[in-house]
Amino acid sequence: MKQTKSVDQSMKQFLIKSSVLTIIIFLIGIALYATVLKLYFFSALPFVALFFYITTNLVHLYLLKVAGKTSSKFISQYMAVNFIKMFFYLAVAIVFVILNRENAKVFIANFLLIYLIYTVFEVNEFLKNIKQMR
Repeated sequence: MKQTKSVDQSMKQFLIKSSVLTIIIFLIGIALYATVLKLYFFSALPFVALFFYITTNLVHLYLLKVAGKTSSKFISQYMAVNFIKMFFYLAVAIVFVILNRENAKVFIANFLLIYLIYTVFEVNEFLKNIKQMR
């Protein structure tokens, strides 16, 4: 029961932080695409950040629930989840590029940048949570 409470608290804190991160990404994106990068804007870009926000939160919730299990089981599940997540991201990027070749370069650049931001954020927060839980 104590671990569930810790998982719930960790997830609540993660949701708040990831929401703030997403808002910051939106605000920076608005500022950049309204000024310096005006020629490269297209309407699907805000959905990229929203896609990463939702995916990151779902994966983080699952990993927090798995974290209480034995180390060997957790490590294998962590690796498997991240492997599946990376291929899911790759599949989404490939499908978008195939369906929308004219915006492919802008999409890929944004996709990779936002992927990097969310990955660094997620790993950093997850390591903090694991240290607190153990």
